[in-house]
Amino acid sequence: MFCPGPFLWYINYMRKILLAFIFLSLFIFSSQPCSAEPRKLTIIFTGDTRGELENCHCPKNDFGGFQRRFNYIDDARKDADEILLLDVGDVLPLLNSSFTRKNITYAAFISFKSMQYIGYDAMNAGESDLVLGEAFLKNKSKNLEFPIISSNIVSKSGYLPFFKPYAIKTMNNGLKVGIIGVTNERYVINSERLEVAANREAVKKYVNQIRDQVDVVIALGHIGLPYSIELAEKVEGIDVILSGHWDSETQEPQRVGKTIVMPTVSYSRSVGRLDMEIEGEGVISSYEWQSVQLDAKYDGDDLIKRLVSKMPSENNMESRGSAGAERKSAVEKPRPVLIDTASRPEPDRPLRVFVFYAAGCRSCAVIKRDVLPGIEEKYGNKISIERYDIGISRNYAQMVRLEKLYGAEGGYVPEVIVSKYVLMGEEKIRSSLDKTIEKALLEPRREETAKLTELDAAGYQVPDAQSLILSRFESFSAFTVGAAGFLDGINPCAFTTIAFFISFLAFAGYRKREMIMAGSFFTLAVFLAYFLIGLGIFRFLRSISAFSYLTLAINILIGGLAFTLGILSLVDYFRFRKTRDVKTSILQLPKSIKNRIHSVIGGDFRKGGKVKRGALLKIAWIAFTSGFMVSILESICTGQVYLPTIAYVLRMPAKHTPALSYLVLYNLAFITPLVIVFILGLFGATSGAFAKFMQKHFGFVKLSTATLFFILAATLVLVR
Repeated sequence: MFCPGPFLWYINYMRKILLAFIFLSLFIFSSQPCSAEPRKLTIIFTGDTRGELENCHCPKNDFGGFQRRFNYIDDARKDADEILLLDVGDVLPLLNSSFTRKNITYAAFISFKSMQYIGYDAMNAGESDLVLGEAFLKNKSKNLEFPIISSNIVSKSGYLPFFKPYAIKTMNNGLKVGIIGVTNERYVINSERLEVAANREAVKKYVNQIRDQVDVVIALGHIGLPYSIELAEKVEGIDVILSGHWDSETQEPQRVGKTIVMPTVSYSRSVGRLDMEIEGEGVISSYEWQSVQLDAKYDGDDLIKRLVSKMPSENNMESRGSAGAERKSAVEKPRPVLIDTASRPEPDRPLRVFVFYAAGCRSCAVIKRDVLPGIEEKYGNKISIERYDIGISRNYAQMVRLEKLYGAEGGYVPEVIVSKYVLMGEEKIRSSLDKTIEKALLEPRREETAKLTELDAAGYQVPDAQSLILSRFESFSAFTVGAAGFLDGINPCAFTTIAFFISFLAFAGYRKREMIMAGSFFTLAVFLAYFLIGLGIFRFLRSISAFSYLTLAINILIGGLAFTLGILSLVDYFRFRKTRDVKTSILQLPKSIKNRIHSVIGGDFRKGGKVKRGALLKIAWIAFTSGFMVSILESICTGQVYLPTIAYVLRMPAKHTPALSYLVLYNLAFITPLVIVFILGLFGATSGAFAKFMQKHFGFVKLSTATLFFILAATLVLVR
């Protein structure tokens, strides 16, 4: 007989185990989130401050300064749960006429105290941060609550990092962030014991070391934007690269594979911000970015003045730095950054007036002829006028660097820079140069411009010109380059010449084919001439002292032609009003003169009215040479910021192809207005419908034509 007792006991026992297992599983499951919520990370970063403690006091775009930075970051802390605050490097400036050792020691004290007060989490060592030697910077770092890091500034002997190669920060939400510092081995540091190792190998080494320990890896890349992009392409495992030393026009980030690359701007006048969401094991699911200009709305309580009150006396400033650092003579006087500058004696030197121009630029010639002589006569030895042709790449680079220094945007000539004031364009220079010089003479002299030699006019504490110009080039688009070319192509001299050619051939009895050939070769010549000018082929011609007079002569000659055609059209209008006979028109050549023109051009008509091949070639040759010569002599300051920038970048092998493409695009757009005028002229000369309209409204057409020619003549002769 079956006994159920043991069986029921076994069933109850297994049920208890199963229930216990279920409760245990529920407990473990309930202790974990049902689905991992994305964690947020807000990064705020600066870089390339280069000793600029206060806002720049620029006439335009007056941004920057530690006080404004502090106020912005204080607001940001209220907006975000927590921020990660980083600096990419080059907090200190390089030695130059504005920054002596004492100036830099002063800047170091204020900068590092400000950064500590603001609450930075880490700073990368840039090459200029070692300007007073590694011992000075190391000594400063001992008193900081945030680390100075660098993975590839190493000792020459043991090849070991001089600073901590990286830092790891654990955020309040549990995110672990690895921060690696790196600078470019192409940059020179002031040290006999240290050198800069290859950046890519160093970053790869430390990414591999910390990748498993952290959720997010950030590289503070003081290596320049192109090298940061290359680093993102070559080294896996980097989530974010904050890029410095390049002074980009915009801070808009780029996504390179899985890496976000976001640059700094010069002098930290704008602060970068990245708000990211991190999912799972360090996957950036989304991000938003900001570039916040430190303008007047962030003014407030003066942080720097409070720090100055805690600053050691000037006499023992250097003793607070490196004990072994070389000292300057006591005669050298530091730049009193926060002391009222009006108390400083002015240097016994003339005020420097920088004039940037382009050979053949009509507005530049006007400034040289009509404005500068009066200025020189009025101020005498109080000023020194220095002229720079931006056709020479070094001079164009100087102009761009000075614009950047003083917060100006532009890049076109004529341009005059006096002290910190930038005047662009003929109208602005005419109306403001005298007052600007008066104002600058009354102000304390800017020592950086007073002490420089001509060849170093823009060589002081500003970003290197190539990076600035390349950054400007990369901000171009096909639309902006094309639009600039189209506007610059509105050239009355070329319009008058091609209109004359079409009219001339029509009056001489030539047909549509010959007119098309003349117009096409003329337009082709204009394109080739300006393309070669863009390549710099004819720079030697434009540097000839008589070039501006040749330009003036061609303007007067063609302007006179336009004026004559206008007078004849006006005479035709009055004759027609009197006789109502279109055959009385002066601009209707007699048959004898037409035949004479054929013989000059080489065009005895064949039977059937066909022109000989030799005559066609002569027409093409005359049109081509006329277009080419007019373009060379009439090559006014075209392109403004675009053409000089493209011409400069063409010399960089890595950027040769895109620069050449932009040059072709610019010149195609440049000839577009000429093509339009050519087509309209051809239509007027060959269209039967237009001929009927002209006969019906002969008086109106002649009066309109006269008005057009007079406008062209006035533009060519008077607007110089």
